Amino acid sequence: MNILSQIGTDVKNHVQDHKGKLKIVDTETNILDRSDDDIGTMALGTDTDDVYIHIGSGTWVKLVTEST
Repeated sequence: MNILSQIGTDVKNHVQDHKGKLKIVDTETNILDRSDDDIGTMALGTDTDDVYIHIGSGTWVKLVTEST
């Protein structure tokens, strides 16, 4: 398994274990400027309606979902 696949699996498992724990509701800019949050912290961008997850070292990843 390559490193990106392992990271994806680790994030997926962490999110599943912490569902329903959206802790930050703020603008996208303010979320992306944050760096002291725990790994796995989830945030909602009020200006974009996007959900982000903190993967450490101030790095936030936008979760991509499909609408039907």
